Parts: sequence; C-alpha cells; structure tokens
Amino acid sequence: MLPAMNALPIFESVGRHMSISAAAAELNLTSGAVSRQIKNLEQSLGCDLFIRSHRTIEFTSEGSIYWANIKNALADISVATDEIAQNVDQKSLVIECPRLFLQKCIMPNLRDFYATHPDIEVKFVVTGTTTLSEHELDGRIIVGDNPGKSGIGEKIVACNLAIVCSPAYLENVDQPKSITDLAQHTLLRSAEFTKNWEIWLGGYRDNIFGQSRLIHFENAGLELTAAAEGLGIAIVRLNLVRPEIEAGELVVLLPDHIVPDHYSFHFAYTKLQSIKFKAFRRWLRRTLSKSG
Repeated sequence: MLPAMNALPIFESVGRHMSISAAAAELNLTSGAVSRQIKNLEQSLGCDLFIRSHRTIEFTSEGSIYWANIKNALADISVATDEIAQNVDQKSLVIECPRLFLQKCIMPNLRDFYATHPDIEVKFVVTGTTTLSEHELDGRIIVGDNPGKSGIGEKIVACNLAIVCSPAYLENVDQPKSITDLAQHTLLRSAEFTKNWEIWLGGYRDNIFGQSRLIHFENAGLELTAAAEGLGIAIVRLNLVRPEIEAGELVVLLPDHIVPDHYSFHFAYTKLQSIKFKAFRRWLRRTLSKSG
C-alpha cells in the first residue's frame, strides 16, 4: 500500500524540524496546509505519527520508525534523480530537423547559440535520414503539430507560401500576371513541396499541372537551388528564403497571392528535459520569433 506521495516530503520536513511552521516555511506552504497533509497521512496509515502539545510536537513510536524509513527512501530517490539528471546533461542533444529548415533557420544562427552556450554539444540529424527512435531524440522540428505518442509540440514558426524565381529566369520568359499564366511556365517541386503547390494553386491545380512543364526533385530543397539557377518557379515558405529575396537572388511572383501554410513548423519533444535541452529550447524560440 502506498500513501499519498505528496505528503511524504512534508512529513519528512516536519520530522526533521519538529515544527509545523518551520516545515511550512521551507516548503513554501501554509501551516494549515502542512497540518492537513500530516493528518491525511495519519488517517491513511491508521495511526498517529506525532504527539501534539500546545507549542511542540514529538514523534510517536510509530512515527519515529516511519520517519527514519521515509527519510532514507527520499534520500535514495534524490540521489537517483541527481544521477540521471547528470547523465542526461553529459550527453549531446540530438535534434532532428528538415534539411531546408536546418540550412536556412538553424545554421545561420548557431554561432550565437554556441557563443552563449559553449558547453552544450548539439547533434543535428536530417529528417528521413536517421533510424533513431523517438526516445533517442531530444527534440524534433516538424512540419505540422503532431509530436508523436510520447511528446508535446509547440509552434515555433508560422509560415506563408509564395512562388519565387530568379531574375535570370524572367529574362527569357514573360513574367506571370495571374495564376493561369503559370500554365506556360516551368514549375519546380519535390515530393514534400508538391502539397504546397496544391495548397497555393487551389482550384487551379489540375489545369496548371496539366499544362505547365514540371521538374521533380526527390529531395526537398533542391527545387530552391534550381530556382536560383534560373530553371523555373518554386513554391517556398517565405520565412526560409528571406535572405535570398532581400539579396535579389530570388523574386516573389504574384505577391498578392501569398497563402498561409496550414503546416507550420513545430518543435516536438518529450516531457523529460535536461538543463541543456531547456537552454536550447529557449534559444530556438527566441531566435525563430525574430524570423516568424
């Protein structure tokens, strides 16, 4: 039989101080709350643990034996917790991330992370290239909000979809003035970004795909390289290509038709978090909030 577990640290503190008020101060509780927890514990055990007088308390014989056992058990739990926390903090963080997101959002900012956290080692693995299980990863950056069976997820970047090309591409073709004009152009897409084209095109999808020239890439991100080389028009998440747009390497086409992406970037992780993980999470949220 196990008692209410939250009462045990309170009982240990009261027994160590032999004072309700001192235990309350240590635990940041009221004296009344401490007294109620002790009373509930006594009722669940079926015996008194303390002899109470007007100003003092002392153990009953049962209380003295029980306190010694509880004190040792809590000490063992504390040691075990410290050991596992130390082992977790000594390991490298392993973060899974889509390749393009890693290249465009993480890597340009890593210098800042290591400048403030030189003792933290992070191993990044590209989504789809690892056989690591969910439990072997400290966190995953995903497109969507499903963190998996054992984790929780939080949105870190909300994205908008737009189409882009290079200035060189526009030197040889007429710049599209409407969605229907895309039927006369070369569209670049990868397996991942096909759905983004479908979202952006909406009801024009079948007609445009049926008439335009399509160049497919197996790996996400290659269509962006192809767009920069002047091979055609790519669908992008604007957050990932702002540097290229600001540098004039890419041009946003049909800027009046920028569509919110329903599959924003989320950070998924388990509830067991080390100090190093918390530092990385804070840095990630702070860094990406500037680009979101």
